[in-house]
Amino acid sequence: MSAIALDPLIAEAKQRARRRRLLLLVAVGLLTAGALGVELAGSGSSGTAGPVPWLPTKPDLGQADPPLAPPCSAAQLRGTLGIQGAAGNLGGPIWLTNTSHRACSLVGRPRLAFVGATSAWRITRWQGNSVFGGPASYDPLTPPPTSLRALAPGRSAATYVLWSNWCGTGSRPAGDSGKPPSAISVTAPGGGRLVLTRDFHGRLGAPPCEAAAPSRMAVSAFTPYVPEGPPSSALPLTARITSVGVLRLGAWLSYIVVLRNHSSRSFSFGPACPAYYESFGLRPVAYVLNCRAVRSIAPHGSARFAMRIVVPRHARPNTLTWILAPHSWNGVLAQRYTGRP
Repeated sequence: MSAIALDPLIAEAKQRARRRRLLLLVAVGLLTAGALGVELAGSGSSGTAGPVPWLPTKPDLGQADPPLAPPCSAAQLRGTLGIQGAAGNLGGPIWLTNTSHRACSLVGRPRLAFVGATSAWRITRWQGNSVFGGPASYDPLTPPPTSLRALAPGRSAATYVLWSNWCGTGSRPAGDSGKPPSAISVTAPGGGRLVLTRDFHGRLGAPPCEAAAPSRMAVSAFTPYVPEGPPSSALPLTARITSVGVLRLGAWLSYIVVLRNHSSRSFSFGPACPAYYESFGLRPVAYVLNCRAVRSIAPHGSARFAMRIVVPRHARPNTLTWILAPHSWNGVLAQRYTGRP
């Protein structure tokens, strides 16, 4: 073969060799970036090109039926009144928190009494459902009732009351309640009393005097309770629901939640990923956010999380609700109108 005929073949071989070297350099660069954890172009805060995958991880609510602990004494508990007025009554929770370093049992129905009463009164059992967010309400992050056999340190329980018709000194029927009691006392099952004098308004009021008859307070059994966190527990995040799939009754629905950090500092999740609620206006379902895939969210940055929910079969849903860390201060809420399937 002549030299003239060989020149094009040599040139083509050199060009193929240069292409192989270029591809090899690109591959080495990609492997190095992956080993060093470098985010490549197009990746989000999670370090992945797409949304963080959904995991069906359920919250750990603790032991459902622990061994019975010694009864809680008043020295182990802190009490708070949460009663408020509605429809001529006062009602709401009385919260009790175990502030000691050991578990104690808080089961059954509490013994309540009025301190400094100037009206006749009687305590009755709670009948029917609550109109003040009491025993009838549902919270998937609340431990089961049997967990109160051993109320762990830092955990809370509540009893719900409905208080009506207080005719104290100076009262008028169908009007002013007169002099209210000075306090409500709770007798702890392990001994001692908690004397509670302040409600949401910083004082202990009383319901209006309806008729010349004894005052009545209906009391529920103790039930587990998860209080809202203080203002410092608020997360610097906002949420938005996007990419909602097609609704089919009884089937899984896929969607995306975008969490945006509205603060000027990077946000990192704590040692435990927070829980979230999702619902179509019925009983919410709780899962744990798959936050381990997100190292941090940059200031004013965002991260996308894939979500799934079962569309209720026997309902006609039209609004999807999602709440992150629902017991933090003003939990991070997102809603999306989805129409009806």
